[in-house]
Amino acid sequence: MNRKLFTLAPIAVALVLAGCNSSNSNDGKDDLLQPIVQSKVHDILNVDGYQFRDANGDGKLAPYEDWRLTSAERAADLVSRMTLEEKVGMMLIDTLNAEAYGYIGSEHQNLVNRQMMNRFIFRNTILTQDEINALTDEERQDGGAGGPMGANYKISPMEAAQYMNSMQELTERTRLGIPALFKSNARNHIDPNAKAGINVDSGAFSSWPKEGGLAATGDMALIGEFGNIMRAEWNAIGLRGMYGYMADLATEPRWYRVHETFTEDADLASEIMTSLVGNLQGKDVSSDSIVLTMKHFPGGGPQFLGADPHYIAGQHQSYPAGNFDYHVKPFIAAIDAGVAAMMPYYGIVGGGEWSINNPDSTDLDAGGIPLGDLLHDRVKNTVRVPNNDYSTSVGTPAGNVGVAFSKGILDGLLRKELGFKGVINSDTGIINDQNEVHTDYEMMHNNRAWGLQDKDKTEQFVIAIEAGTDVFSGFKNNAEIRTVVEQGLVSEARIDESVKRLLEVQFDLGLFENAYVDADKANAIVGNAEFQEKAQLAQRKAVVLLENTDATLPLPTASSLFTMGMDGEIAEEYGFDVTIGDDDEGNKVAAATESDYALIRVRVDNIPAVITGDTPTNRALVFGGSDFDELSVLDFTGMAKSESWVITPSLDDIQAVMGEVGAENTVLSVYFRQPYVLDDTSGLKGAGAILATFGSDDRAVMDVISGEFKPTGKLPFALANSAQAILDQDSDAPGYKEGDELYPFGHGLNYK
Repeated sequence: MNRKLFTLAPIAVALVLAGCNSSNSNDGKDDLLQPIVQSKVHDILNVDGYQFRDANGDGKLAPYEDWRLTSAERAADLVSRMTLEEKVGMMLIDTLNAEAYGYIGSEHQNLVNRQMMNRFIFRNTILTQDEINALTDEERQDGGAGGPMGANYKISPMEAAQYMNSMQELTERTRLGIPALFKSNARNHIDPNAKAGINVDSGAFSSWPKEGGLAATGDMALIGEFGNIMRAEWNAIGLRGMYGYMADLATEPRWYRVHETFTEDADLASEIMTSLVGNLQGKDVSSDSIVLTMKHFPGGGPQFLGADPHYIAGQHQSYPAGNFDYHVKPFIAAIDAGVAAMMPYYGIVGGGEWSINNPDSTDLDAGGIPLGDLLHDRVKNTVRVPNNDYSTSVGTPAGNVGVAFSKGILDGLLRKELGFKGVINSDTGIINDQNEVHTDYEMMHNNRAWGLQDKDKTEQFVIAIEAGTDVFSGFKNNAEIRTVVEQGLVSEARIDESVKRLLEVQFDLGLFENAYVDADKANAIVGNAEFQEKAQLAQRKAVVLLENTDATLPLPTASSLFTMGMDGEIAEEYGFDVTIGDDDEGNKVAAATESDYALIRVRVDNIPAVITGDTPTNRALVFGGSDFDELSVLDFTGMAKSESWVITPSLDDIQAVMGEVGAENTVLSVYFRQPYVLDDTSGLKGAGAILATFGSDDRAVMDVISGEFKPTGKLPFALANSAQAILDQDSDAPGYKEGDELYPFGHGLNYK
């Protein structure tokens, strides 16, 4: 396909210093701070001694161009000038990555000029300039195999900023000059298994531990610094919004998205949400804010059997312990802190109570086959318990609809009871063409309107808009939403409500005055040494010492050390005589018999999906997670025997090393992406020392191993003592049943 690539050249630029009204007629009460105003398309307006961007290019100062007015006043004026098509464009947001080298092309023009869009999701991987320079042109022009979120070209921070500036100029050329707002999922964390549509690995950005690792530090001041640093880095490239953070609680260990949550504890999560909103966004959105879209209201943690609602087999949430309010608590904290937007999850909160072996009227189709056919017999008597406190009449039975379609939850609870006045942003893909009949293994489902699969898109849009949804993620077809208004199914006044909320955010961010960034400074800001030093401290503080039998740690200096699952050369820097025991594939290639100690870094993943377009070509799930019949397999013995879990190094190799060097001389560092079970049969509990990590690199671990840094981390969630405990726990309750915990929430040893 031929595609024109271009960047837009500046036409007019004005960088204006602060000024004020010098009139003494009212003792200076009208003095105002002149914001920086910049345009690359139209001349700057000078009115009453102040300067303004001429957004619509008519040479006159319209109320929406006047930064002296409130954002609400400006939004009201702008909405009155917008066509229905322009209004609907505000309610759309979809992935729009930069092309190779940070260029824009025909699709960028289509979404801005034809679909009237100005909200976009940015998912490009950003590498350092040195890493970019090391790539060949062929590598730079390779956007990957596509997948669910399209091509992903690797670019530098400077190129990302140039891309954002080009997009701002493109939107500035539209009739009303409404600026673009780019959002991203988390991209400041070490994640060796990042998934498109879920998160992005840190790349050039400062590399902090995963969310659970930040919680494990217990250091709210450091978490506050994290927020400030992330804000500076994102601002440097013009990335002004985030799909995050996740306020969901890690109460269901089988849910594969536990790695994106901070903790199982609602109070700790609330404290963290308050800090993140305060330091990333601020109580009031301003010109240096990163606006947050907190997710996934009212809490996506209690997934039934741990299955995720990205999949048709994972539609339902369950509340066997009656803890609905417990999961809402962190969202209340975010609202009190001033969060700008909320994202409801795909999952179904209300509806009926049932089990696979005792169904009700709920449709348990899982893509042409019954849900029960995908699940293991051991979970078929587990009862799914709904919460219908804030239900809706829609669905069969009533309330059996995803949260984005539930007026009871969005309007009744979020808006009326909790007083949330911000934007409600759907999760990606709640509405699309009707799904073809297939399982999640065969292809991802593009329409996740769970409970409303029998409705067409028009009906789904009407239900979602009336429920309270303001903006539809993963959608870019203006005509289909516009039609529901033109047909009289939704009033234009209701559309105006959403558009005003959306516009106020862009006014508050100062984008109407200056949407551009200095691309030449981006490389120096993103991931700079000072920022990374703070991130490295967080990585150290995130390491949790679970066991330290007979003071195995810190290891004595100058001892011989056998390593697997890490860079052995880094261990050598700490004065150890190192034998590297594995190859690049993680296979054991040497014996540990001559070493004093062994250090094994253990990682657990699911088999990766091999994707062509939207279609996996192997039996794996696009967004991650185990096979549905292996969701409850979190014990190392079970995972080693499974089809969809991969332990690296293998359990056999780990056990062999423990036998060669002695279990008491073995140090295990386990990356707990989920709350895995150190079961008795695996023998792992016999190790002399066990560390839990949540996104700490080899140097951070070696700092702890060597004693250069004394461990301070605390578990952000409890760990079970058996495979059975995973089956017996309640999806909505923190921890495990009495007698089922190996380590409780908050456990963590230190060096005496």
